[in-house]
Amino acid sequence: MEIRDSIHSLIKYDETEEKLINTSIFQRLRKIKQLALASFVYPGAHHTRFEHSIGTMHLAEKVARRLELNEEKVKILRLAGLLHDIGHGPFSHVSEQIMEEYADKTLLDKYKAHNTHELMSILLIQKDKEIGNILNQDEKEKIAHILQRQEKKSIERDIISGPLDVDKLDYLLRDSYFAGVKYGLFDLDKVIESLTLIEIGREKTQLGINEDGIHPVEQLLLAKYHMNTQVYQHRVRRITDAMLIRGIKYALEEESKEVENIYRVQDTNEFIENYLKYDDKSLVDTILSNAKGVAREYFKRIKTRKLLKEVFSAKINETNFPDSVNNEVDSKLVVVDKQTVSNPTFKSPGVRIDTNTIMVKTMEGGRKSFPQISTIFSNSAVDPEEDILRIYLPLDWIEKREDRKKFITERKDKTIEIIEEVLR
Repeated sequence: MEIRDSIHSLIKYDETEEKLINTSIFQRLRKIKQLALASFVYPGAHHTRFEHSIGTMHLAEKVARRLELNEEKVKILRLAGLLHDIGHGPFSHVSEQIMEEYADKTLLDKYKAHNTHELMSILLIQKDKEIGNILNQDEKEKIAHILQRQEKKSIERDIISGPLDVDKLDYLLRDSYFAGVKYGLFDLDKVIESLTLIEIGREKTQLGINEDGIHPVEQLLLAKYHMNTQVYQHRVRRITDAMLIRGIKYALEEESKEVENIYRVQDTNEFIENYLKYDDKSLVDTILSNAKGVAREYFKRIKTRKLLKEVFSAKINETNFPDSVNNEVDSKLVVVDKQTVSNPTFKSPGVRIDTNTIMVKTMEGGRKSFPQISTIFSNSAVDPEEDILRIYLPLDWIEKREDRKKFITERKDKTIEIIEEVLR
């Protein structure tokens, strides 16, 4: 059996994988967009977690066979790639930021999860009845283990979630294709061909590259950087994410039971059943139907594309904008958006990859970190790690774009004065 995919052409799948793809829990991913509301600025970016998960499954096998792993590991890695994103909530990483704030933190430790969307994936793999009717307990435990935090380095974990994982290899090409841009292109075959096992001490092995792979991986890292600056953090994408997050938070403050069923994560069958009812559209419909006041106003603006406008932005650091600064001001339709690399919305797809975690097997048989060999990435300025503070206002009463720009420019000094006053 096979699927024709936009990125990888024909993708084969077996009977077990077909059963998983046909479950309601996996079909739900068809209604969760990969890039939230990026289609507001890139009209073709309507692709979903569904096709991305199938592409990740496909690449997991390609990498596993490149590393000559045994058939049992290939099988489990394919299943882990297929199910790795099954826990995503509405609008993907937007939901993750809310869950990070409102979830029971003890569950992350209990299930050894790195973040809340991985926590939900682990919970669903272990507890969902449909998945339980297809996979046996041993298979579920092995898949969940790959997604969990691990004390020792794990090749399987590196393949699914590491500096050069198959998740990134798929979504960069897929996001670039559907957004209609060329920023995310790189030589996939050469990157996979360069992957190798690197021994660290007597008992540890990690996924790295051979020295011939320096240039293809440089191309991959630059693609990641340019996709981040041009697509993932496009001005409109940032504003829509901020509006979604603010609207959901107001719905929670208004004690909307329907919204709490999504974001106050609990280890119960009732929570899981409720969680699976929600996707991008059903969340919007629920808030528009049940929320009151400001929460509903944010989602009405999103639905009619009456977006807030960016009136101020500045690079921030611990001196001028410390972490203790509150992200909200009095006006409920003014968003002060502090975007840091620790913000879950930007951890994945991620602001950057720590190139020091990519190990290179040298031609002499030794190992070095990627920046020690790469002439491009030895310079940290190539991929700067920046935190930025931005302010968004509702300026839809000013019809012309030129007039909005004039309005913003004329009030820039006053905006800075207000910020300084807030910080005192």
